[in-house]
Amino acid sequence: MNIAFEISPLITASGTFGDKSGVYRYMYGLLKGMADHIKKNKLDIKIILFSFNPHFLKTPINPDIYDLIDKKRIILLRKDPPYAQKGGIINKIIKIILRTKPNTLIKIINKIFFIKFFLSQISDQMEFSSYLWILNQEFKKRDVKIIFHSETGFFPVGDYKNIVVMYDLTPINMPELHRMETKDLIKRKLSFSEITGNGIVCISKSTKEDLIKYSPVFKNKKLTVCYPGLDDFFKKNLKDKFNRINNMKSINLILKRYKSFVSYKKYLLYYGTFEPRKNILYIVKAFMDLQKEKQIPDNFKLILIGGEGWGKVKEKIKNFLEEEFPLEERRNILLLEYINDKYLAQFISGAYAVVYPSLYEGFGLPVLESMALGTPVISSNTSSLPEVGGHSVLYVNPWDFFDIKEKMRYIIKNKTFAKELSKDGLVQASQFTWEDTVNKMMRFIKSL
Repeated sequence: MNIAFEISPLITASGTFGDKSGVYRYMYGLLKGMADHIKKNKLDIKIILFSFNPHFLKTPINPDIYDLIDKKRIILLRKDPPYAQKGGIINKIIKIILRTKPNTLIKIINKIFFIKFFLSQISDQMEFSSYLWILNQEFKKRDVKIIFHSETGFFPVGDYKNIVVMYDLTPINMPELHRMETKDLIKRKLSFSEITGNGIVCISKSTKEDLIKYSPVFKNKKLTVCYPGLDDFFKKNLKDKFNRINNMKSINLILKRYKSFVSYKKYLLYYGTFEPRKNILYIVKAFMDLQKEKQIPDNFKLILIGGEGWGKVKEKIKNFLEEEFPLEERRNILLLEYINDKYLAQFISGAYAVVYPSLYEGFGLPVLESMALGTPVISSNTSSLPEVGGHSVLYVNPWDFFDIKEKMRYIIKNKTFAKELSKDGLVQASQFTWEDTVNKMMRFIKSL
């Protein structure tokens, strides 16, 4: 029983050289965990990595993928598809027509009837159909029985068991906070899952509940909840005195380019994508108010780390900082770009608390990662986040600005309470492992 994995999100994400989304971390962690499970248990299973977009495979691939590849167990299916095998002659004729320079009359007709556009669409569809046919032949040859479809790649190929991982239904539940393309993508993914999905993996109970509410069809589907586990970088002990000193040196070397520095446990931290759903503007405004009102120490800072998503949230914060703090060295709010896992873990470990008042999450990895490093967390009481934080997080109503502000003030003023959260968080985080996730996933696969 071999398994094919659609890995477009791993190919298109920057990975080693950029921000790693929750989707990226889940897919990568699952693949690595399954490879380890197969090796440990000496199972006769191979994992075939592929993409539904052949053009992705023609570009340099994220180096993280090569860390996964093991010729005995994980194979990257990377071939230039011979499109001519199916509908080749017709497609060649269409391409000749598209390359032909038309006369004036044909140009006028084309502008009215969009002939070139439709011919181009037909050509692309024929090429894609040919590619699906080739994939099907490859899967048969390699004895594939299961296909894991991705967040962006989901198409019926042949007679296989189709598994879909459902991360969240945020674009459905909060359409005003998402781009049109994102909403369209999730609707198509849900439609595919309803019609073709044999098994649906939800990354939280909250997502599973949302899925069943969305359509009664899913009540009759095979569903399971498989939480993300912790990446290795977030398991290491960064709290002892020796590591703490070295970590702060590394952090301040990075902050030197921003003409600033921080002290151990003297800053609050947010990290993740910058987009409206993450509620970052409330964090910035609450922190500014608390300092202006002398509710928190003057030497406390707020550090925001992550890449720009959509909605121009980062741009708004940048403009705000330039207006309020024209001299960079006097800024108590620091806006950083993406930082790789090694340094990100150091920033988390050195923070007094991580603030994550997201409006909606499918899981909420920053909450889990922060608890695992012994850092107290302020998080929302909505969606999946209480599943992650349990009784080890200080919860807020993300829609209530004054609640966020008050909880930020409270946790800074109450060091004993913050230390209790830190201890409880370590215990709570230990419950989420890739080993448990993979064991449950393998049982689910066998049940299909």
